Amino acid sequence: MQVSKHSVLPILLTLTAAALTTGCDEGYDAVRASTPEIKTDLALGDPAFYVNLGNELQQSRKYDEAIAVYRKAIVLDLENSDAYTGMGEVLAAQRRTEEAIASYRRSIEINPQNAKAYTGLGNALADRRRLEEAIAAYRRSIRINPQQMNAYAGLGNVLAQQKKTSEAIESYQKALNAPEQTETAQAIAFVGLGRALQTQGRDEEALQLFRKATEVAPDNTWAHIFLGHALANQNQLENAIVAYRQVLSQPSERRTNLGNSHAIALNGLGAVLQRQGKVKEAIAQFEKAVDADLNYEAAQRNLQRAKQLAQRSGQRIALR
Repeated sequence: MQVSKHSVLPILLTLTAAALTTGCDEGYDAVRASTPEIKTDLALGDPAFYVNLGNELQQSRKYDEAIAVYRKAIVLDLENSDAYTGMGEVLAAQRRTEEAIASYRRSIEINPQNAKAYTGLGNALADRRRLEEAIAAYRRSIRINPQQMNAYAGLGNVLAQQKKTSEAIESYQKALNAPEQTETAQAIAFVGLGRALQTQGRDEEALQLFRKATEVAPDNTWAHIFLGHALANQNQLENAIVAYRQVLSQPSERRTNLGNSHAIALNGLGAVLQRQGKVKEAIAQFEKAVDADLNYEAAQRNLQRAKQLAQRSGQRIALR
């Protein structure tokens, strides 16, 4: 039996996906996919059907199921660039970033004009703080398709991390003016632009952008976090509490350059409660923030300060 020169990496990625979906009945198919005979047997299937189904499952956050059907598309067509792109997106969502990078690179190897794969690769590289590589990927995506907003939004985030505020603002504005809009990318661009404007002291404009982000993407955790921060800075404490509690009503997320979403929201909530004079309640939130992220130094400092404040005021606080 002869395996084509293009088959080795797809097979490895397929087998990796099989390991990620233990218990799926397609696991056996993934192993058998290495033989041309089995590929021929499955040729009556439509890989595009499985790619579309995988995309739907991904939107519903059914990540293991999405991996299974993307893998099925790859079994049917080892040269399916869209299946590898979708697989990369799911692996990235599951924080399997290095595997996501490999999947995006395979997608690009198959189709060097796949702008979506370049954008996903940029996101994954940025998550690993490989910023210059991420910028190169975003710029390649934009050259292929200048009409999409996702790459502009991601590029803006990386430029902002590099403290290139003016360039970041320009990129976010291009994102918001791009014809190809998605709610997620809109929220990212609104949040990113708002944060950039805050560095220029344009707090009221930033607040309005954070509000827009929560309106276009109500489930975007980070939009609510930055809205909560902005409201607290504007002394709108009750509204800030609502924003932070909205974060806590959703599953916890972790971003390399931001941290743990629940820990950040709990810390923000504690700070607002302390400003309202509710020191014991604040301490409880700071303790939860530390529990959510043991390396969160800001929450640890706030916890100690709140306990010291309580002790000075004669309140009994149990020391942890």
